[in-house]
Amino acid sequence: MSYFPLWAVDLSDVAAVVVLGALLVILLAVLAVYQMSLGRMIHWHLGTSWKKATILTRKVPNWERVNLFLALETLRQITPRPRRIYSFGYYEDLASGLNAKLSRNLPVEYAVKATSLTGDVRVVVCGLYFLRPPGMPPFVVLLSRSAMEVMAATAEDARCALDRILAEAAQRNVYRGQVLVVEQAPYVNEEIGHDFQIQFHDLPVVAREEIILPEDVLQVVERNVIGLLAHAELLRQAGRSTRHGILLHGPPGVGKTLVTKYLARACPNYTVILLTGRQIRFVRESCALARLLQPALIIIEDVDLIAVDRSQSFDTTLLHDLMDEMDGLGPKADVIFILTTNRPRVLESALAARPGRVDQAVYFPLPDRDCRRRLFAHFGRGLDLSAVDQEPLLERTEGASPAFISELFRKAALMAAERGETTIPLKVTNADFTAAIRELIEFGGVLTQQLLGYRSDPDAGRGPLGFGQR
Repeated sequence: MSYFPLWAVDLSDVAAVVVLGALLVILLAVLAVYQMSLGRMIHWHLGTSWKKATILTRKVPNWERVNLFLALETLRQITPRPRRIYSFGYYEDLASGLNAKLSRNLPVEYAVKATSLTGDVRVVVCGLYFLRPPGMPPFVVLLSRSAMEVMAATAEDARCALDRILAEAAQRNVYRGQVLVVEQAPYVNEEIGHDFQIQFHDLPVVAREEIILPEDVLQVVERNVIGLLAHAELLRQAGRSTRHGILLHGPPGVGKTLVTKYLARACPNYTVILLTGRQIRFVRESCALARLLQPALIIIEDVDLIAVDRSQSFDTTLLHDLMDEMDGLGPKADVIFILTTNRPRVLESALAARPGRVDQAVYFPLPDRDCRRRLFAHFGRGLDLSAVDQEPLLERTEGASPAFISELFRKAALMAAERGETTIPLKVTNADFTAAIRELIEFGGVLTQQLLGYRSDPDAGRGPLGFGQR
């Protein structure tokens, strides 16, 4: 019998075999993981069988998806050796896909969501996360088209994971501190029903000097909004409520909308939610959003459209929604309602004359002579008024609103242009203003006067809401 001497073995060949064997084992392990079912992957991640795990499900409205995505991405980035997001294919929930094999070849579906007026981010439509942030037990999250499912080894771990996700989402909420409008979503979510969407709104900055009002009126408005916000913490410590309602009322064109824009931008740390026109029917949704994003301002323009006295309206649904929401926010809510109307006398008294809903009404009068003079200076920018005798014009515009005076100056400038004036500043004459007034009043008739607020003040000489004297 012959023997092969050990000293004749080439050790480099042995090392190569060992290395190849190790690589083969690693490859087989990778292939095993690659073909591993979801149930086995979860078992591997959680350290326990998915059959013993707990799943918590939370419905996800479309508007909330971007915040949850940002939260999950944050948790994935701080997870040691983070794993990629897995596409979940066409499975509806975790339970239905537990025996399926996750393929790395399936692309993750994304949708673009706005994060501001100018920014956006790609958000996962349906994806699976394997997470283990420092200091927390491992958990799995499925963000699907209509829900978010959180799976962990125990019910306590699942609750802890869900709370952490929601806290991260609240901290990164893209809507906080923005100007928002709530609108009907262009689809129906099968799980949630008629969903709504949130749009960012571009609200222009209005400087205080652009507002032409009696100084005492503007100070009352500022005290009830800006002043309340500035001293909110001190008031809370003194046991005073910071929830507040203020009603701005007066004839058309006196600056109520302009003041709301000024107030919205004067409170930069507050979320502003606008309810105008077709958005006014989303009262409950807007108040729920304000509760989530407080401190917040809710601005409802032309509130008489939904808050007409119950004796004069056949449908009081939105009125009751508004009153219920104002009551339901509670005294500790850091929310201010700013309501405007041209018709205070038609408002439901349970809304307008009840402290706790509307705490302060502020009457916006037609401009007096001093305010009209300031309006002339404001609207006269870009015009040469050296040939205009302003004193008679001040007399003729008694009872005119700022909107009427703005249109008067624009029309007088047009008259000057038609005369052939081309030099800037545009030279305007008394005749131009006379022609402009004649066209506005005589040809516009009562309708134009009402639209622009010319001598059409139903509350003149009255106090707030028409009760008592000013």
